[in-house]
Amino acid sequence: MPAFDVARRWKGRVVLDRTGDKLGSVLDVFYDAENDEPGWVLLGTAGAGDGTRFVPVAEAVEHGNELRVPYDRAFVEGAPGMEPGGRLWPQEEAELYAYYGLAYTGASLVDLDEEDEEDAAAVAQIRGLPPEV
Repeated sequence: MPAFDVARRWKGRVVLDRTGDKLGSVLDVFYDAENDEPGWVLLGTAGAGDGTRFVPVAEAVEHGNELRVPYDRAFVEGAPGMEPGGRLWPQEEAELYAYYGLAYTGASLVDLDEEDEEDAAAVAQIRGLPPEV
């Protein structure tokens, strides 16, 4: 896995699935607190699955200006996404690990401080989840 400063330069690059079909372009790169390295890219997808999708990059391979990931297009199109510029919360990262069938210890799920509790409450409200007590 490349250093985070290298992975940040992936923004705008095309990402291909395991067969070489275009999945989309990298909108953002997210740090993986679980492994202390770049872990996810947020793709702007094209085609039937328009929107955004997260893809893990631990096994991504650079081919010139493109990245290839070991997943099929249909599988990636079912993955969670989010609005560009958002924050990837530890709980959401855990969901991504589960979706992709990757091992997750939960080491990045740390206690939230007061400021983060307010952020978490706002996100829960937006998503229609009950507030934590």
